[in-house]
Amino acid sequence: MQEEAERPTLSVVMCTFNGERFVAEQLESILTQTVTPDEIIISDDGSSDSTLAVVDKVRQASEVPVRWDIQTRENPLGPAKNFESALKRATGDVIALADQDDVWMPHKLETLTATLTNTAGTLLVHSDGRLIDEAGRRGATLMKTLALTRQEKQHLRSGRAIRALLKRNVVTGATMVISRKLLDTALPIPDGWVHDEWLAVIAALQDGVVFNEGLLISYRQHSGNVIGAQQLAPAIAQERLAESRTAFSARKALRNEALAALAMQQPRWLAAHHAEALRAKVDFDASRAKLPHWHLARVFPVVQSVLAGHYRNYARGWIDVIRDLSLRS
Repeated sequence: MQEEAERPTLSVVMCTFNGERFVAEQLESILTQTVTPDEIIISDDGSSDSTLAVVDKVRQASEVPVRWDIQTRENPLGPAKNFESALKRATGDVIALADQDDVWMPHKLETLTATLTNTAGTLLVHSDGRLIDEAGRRGATLMKTLALTRQEKQHLRSGRAIRALLKRNVVTGATMVISRKLLDTALPIPDGWVHDEWLAVIAALQDGVVFNEGLLISYRQHSGNVIGAQQLAPAIAQERLAESRTAFSARKALRNEALAALAMQQPRWLAAHHAEALRAKVDFDASRAKLPHWHLARVFPVVQSVLAGHYRNYARGWIDVIRDLSLRS
């Protein structure tokens, strides 16, 4: 009885939008966890299909003693702001983020919650997963699809996740649980950021990210995914290189506004060396935006940045070197 009383309360936050096809299977996988949640928050972004009817059918059929909080809206907010709205309603000590179309392994919540609560200073724990298609056929692992490098994996394993996350996001929201304490420093989610990216960066800036390499979810990829895992196949690489440098730089600048503000304010929880890394990241991206319009004229400043380690520390290495040398103005 004492152990039960000391168990942290657990919320699952799920955002839905026209997810009638798979949401029941996902909810069943949540309700049959080895450690069941205390509450399930459903934040619907104005579905026009039968998503909410399916959710309510699962709710009524379930005998699991869980509190349900189901809300919808007429005007969609989009994924990031929808999750922000849902996270604000969660009351648990531990909050797990859920997509509407995945399937969780039965021990996911138990495993990640134990790591979160038993490892001092941890604010966010995330895992690997197995990709599945619309029919449930298994594919590659999530981290393999993201082409996680040996160095990135080492950063995640060693508690230095920020070194990976200053380059790109490798933390998927559907695999994570967070401490409620993280919301005090992470909300609101700024413009230009996806919710899982921002939560991961803020947790990592507090040295609070832990990576569990277990395949704890089946991460479904299908034609209706709003956000999914994309392998850098030639077609996708070609699409990215077709983007104008102006558009690319504008996206970077919008995201970096939030990082620059953090570095300038330097709240008490942000260590000086992390604030300096943010400033260096923002300055490097600003220098990339100022590269000459003429492709050949970019070579010298890009090589200088390569030799200084900027592409290694604040971008994706040779992938972004090629991008900066190739993108049209």
